[in-house]
Amino acid sequence: MTLAVEFQKVSRHFGQVKAVDRVDLAIAEGAFFAMLGPSGSGKTTCLRLISGFETPTSGTIRIMGEDVSRTPPHLRNVNTVFQDYALFPHMNVRDNVAYGLMVKGVDKRSRLDRAEELLAQVKLAGYGDRKPGQLSGGQRQRVALARALINEPRVLLLDEPLGALDLKLREAMQDELKALQKRLGITFVFVTHDQNEALSMADSLAVFSEGRIAQIGTPADIYDRPATRFVADFVGSSNVLPPGLTRALGGPAAWASLRPEATRLSAAGPVTGTVTALRYQGAGTRVLLTLQGTDIAAFVPAGQPLPEPGSTIGIAFDPAALHVMEGA
Repeated sequence: MTLAVEFQKVSRHFGQVKAVDRVDLAIAEGAFFAMLGPSGSGKTTCLRLISGFETPTSGTIRIMGEDVSRTPPHLRNVNTVFQDYALFPHMNVRDNVAYGLMVKGVDKRSRLDRAEELLAQVKLAGYGDRKPGQLSGGQRQRVALARALINEPRVLLLDEPLGALDLKLREAMQDELKALQKRLGITFVFVTHDQNEALSMADSLAVFSEGRIAQIGTPADIYDRPATRFVADFVGSSNVLPPGLTRALGGPAAWASLRPEATRLSAAGPVTGTVTALRYQGAGTRVLLTLQGTDIAAFVPAGQPLPEPGSTIGIAFDPAALHVMEGA
């Protein structure tokens, strides 16, 4: 397997702050890879280390097998799409896209023709004469993508590029980004704090916590088989069960995760608790209850009867849905 990006024991310290702490990472060529985590977890610093905007305190970074740990940004075959797009407002769309080739000294006709080709790829054919201020947020994001792609990078870095879009447009752009990556076949490294984005778009992902990778795997691995309590709670808001409650519910005396959608209400459950709140979610209702001092969420599909807040009820689930977190 060819690796597009490889970290070997990479750290980046700012004084006493360990923003990235001995991270090992391998991203396959042609993958759509996501870095997921809360603010301050180290994911954006890792992206900047790949781009060359940060230099590692220690460790080795390789891009397409080449050690780039001390290589300046302009000599790396990568490009970055930022959340704020960073388009030049005084230039039209065509010139914004062609800017990278202009810096390289490519003749005007060739670079403008190539810019038109990229605009067509991102579904903006005919928009070349407009200024960025005349475009919607989603259109500006596509221009930023085209500008990043015109230099034909081997790795495209995306720093929360959908964060400024509204929900409906963000979901539409997720589909477009995924389709574009498959069509181009280049490696996308995507940073986000949005679990749904990472799970729906990525081939594989790394969950970051306090400068380290808490878990790496496919979306199904991360969601269904979280390695730690942090991953279980952060990705999809799982029910994290302490050992005593896990055992009372029929499992081993160990920390475990149980997804709300796999949890149903049952008057015959082995442990009963008090319903504390109901949260309507369109396709159903999330019922919050407390079992042996632990807050639990269960999902009740639309049309099924709901308990009253303050009532007493238990839970039931398929034993296969209970995931024991070794070492959690």
